[in-house]
Amino acid sequence: MEVHFRQAHRGNYRPAMRGQGQIAYLVIHSTAGGGENAESEAVRLAREVASVSVHYLVDERAVWQAVRESDIAWHCGTRRVYFHPYCRNENSLGIALCSRLRDGRYSIPEETVARAAALVRRLMARYAIPADNVLRHYDVTHKTCPTPFVESAAAWQAFQSRLRADEPAPVSCL
Repeated sequence: MEVHFRQAHRGNYRPAMRGQGQIAYLVIHSTAGGGENAESEAVRLAREVASVSVHYLVDERAVWQAVRESDIAWHCGTRRVYFHPYCRNENSLGIALCSRLRDGRYSIPEETVARAAALVRRLMARYAIPADNVLRHYDVTHKTCPTPFVESAAAWQAFQSRLRADEPAPVSCL
């Protein structure tokens, strides 16, 4: 899997020197507000100070990395109210799936879901992260993100089953 890199603006993450043993969670997000393209989102994070970021952006054609894995992306922080006892920005990687907004509803194309599952499985193997430590942003902060996986428990369960299976099953995020 080819991963393109475009460094996020320094105002969107914290430089660190995290090692392999310090990353224990993968947090899944979806883009909102027109973030349908991974490259354009990576360019935006490089250009603007948004005070937020993710490590990876995934769409149906490509994977873009915006923050090095050793650095801390600002993707699942809160104002001191967490709903997960351990997952924080400091011990996780953030992966955003580019979503589509049509008729007031967000969806994630099947190709994006498949590409994201392949990336997540690769990261799980690299960091020895069990499937139970792959979380939705919602699981950490109760923010409705990734919207399609929060609104449809079946879609989230299907995505998780891809992480546990040798041959991923199709996932529909309508």
